[in-house]
Amino acid sequence: MMKTRETEKTCSRCDGTGWILVEEDGVELVKRCECAEGSLRERNLEQAGIPTRYRHCTLDSFEIWNPEDPTLAKAQRSVQEFVDLYPKSEKGLLLMGPVGTGKTHLAVAALQQIMREKAPAVRGRFADFTSLVLEIQMTFNGSGSSQEILRPLVETELLVLDELGAGKPTPWVMDLLYYMVNTRYLDGRVTIFTTNFSDFPKASGEESLADRVSHRIRSRLFEMCRRLELRGIDYRAERLASREWGRQR
Repeated sequence: MMKTRETEKTCSRCDGTGWILVEEDGVELVKRCECAEGSLRERNLEQAGIPTRYRHCTLDSFEIWNPEDPTLAKAQRSVQEFVDLYPKSEKGLLLMGPVGTGKTHLAVAALQQIMREKAPAVRGRFADFTSLVLEIQMTFNGSGSSQEILRPLVETELLVLDELGAGKPTPWVMDLLYYMVNTRYLDGRVTIFTTNFSDFPKASGEESLADRVSHRIRSRLFEMCRRLELRGIDYRAERLASREWGRQR
C-alpha cells in the first residue's frame, strides 16, 4: 500500500498507508484508518460549497432568541435527532418559515456535523437554488455544461438545497428543480431543503410552497422529507434594529 501525504509522518497504526487490517466475524478486511478518515472528512468539507458566512454554524450555536416561540427549540431538537440517526434516517428535512428564522443555520449545522463525525466519511454539498439557476444559465453561451454543475449535486450523498422557491418560477426552472428532486428521490439520497414559503400562508395574497414549486414537486418533497416549520419573526432584522436603537440612546 502506498503512503499518503497526510498520513506518512503521523500514524503508526497504519504505517502511513491510510489503511488497516481488521477481523470481523472471522474474516480479515481492509478498512480506512482513522487518520486517513479525518483527512478525507476535511477535504470533503472544503469541497462542499458551504458559504463562509455559514461555516460557523453548529446546532449548539443556534440561537433560540424567542423562548416563547416553541417552533425554534422543536426544530433544533428535530434536526439533532436527524443528525444522530444519520444514515439510518431515510427521510431528509424540509425547513419552512419566514426570512431570518434560522433555517439555513440549522441546515448547514446538520450538514457539517454529519460530515465531521460520521464514519465512513460522508460526501455532502450545499447549494443556494437561486445561485444555482444563474450558474446554469451562464452555460447557455457555451461556457461550461449544466451537467457538470448538476452532477455533483444530484450524486452527492447528502445535499442542502437552500432557498427553495426563490426567484421567478418559470417552466424551465421548474423542470430543473424537478430533475434534481426526482433524481435524488429515485436514487434514495437524503436532502435537506429550506424555503421561505409555507404550505398554508397566513395572509391572503401570499404564495404557498405549491404556488412557487408546483403541486407535483411539493408532493415529492413531502414524501422525501420530514417537515419542520419555524414560525418566528425575522431575528436578523430584530437584532439589527436593537443595535441601531442602542447606538441612538
